[in-house]
Amino acid sequence: MAQAVGLTLFVLHSSPLIRKALLDLFQDDAGITVLGDLPAFRTAHDLPPGRPDVMLVEHEQWPRWRDTLMRRSGTRVVLYSRDNTPRLVVECIRSGVAGFVHESCPPEVIVKALHDVFGGGTFWYLGDEDRPGPERSGPGGDAPRSRWQLSGREEQVLALLLRRRSNEEIADELVLTRQTVKNYASRVFRKVGVSGRKELFQLIEAG
Repeated sequence: MAQAVGLTLFVLHSSPLIRKALLDLFQDDAGITVLGDLPAFRTAHDLPPGRPDVMLVEHEQWPRWRDTLMRRSGTRVVLYSRDNTPRLVVECIRSGVAGFVHESCPPEVIVKALHDVFGGGTFWYLGDEDRPGPERSGPGGDAPRSRWQLSGREEQVLALLLRRRSNEEIADELVLTRQTVKNYASRVFRKVGVSGRKELFQLIEAG
């Protein structure tokens, strides 16, 4: 009797080492089936068949394939990037992807993040603000600080703020009270070093 496929994943990354590291994370995950991986798409015919539930895509390849991938109903995209500058992160968030993972993200966090995305959630791991070093060579190593030292929930709130969601909309999406969202937003503004939404967008556009 054939085994049920369940949730499906496809990985698009130019580095064979990173592809292998990412695929190995889900090798023994009974809930997720890896449909395949490629270093790049040459044409739209290279897109995986069967519309995987989630595609983990190297950010550098995203601009070329964004429109095509976002039209694939039922497939959610998580971007994997070595760059975590504020402007780039904002562009990713505004493009409508389900998540952003900086290359410094520890493996256990990547696994949890993709399970969250499979479940309909979003995930933003912005990485740290230090220069890359030997300890940040891809999946693995100790968990770094967020770029702005934000907690996981604060990163979620920041992502929605950057999508220009109101506090009420954020509360509904994250299943929080409006006052809790207001408190999180205040902490985000303080850590980022801005007074509010307007100054946040000015900072991003200048960065």
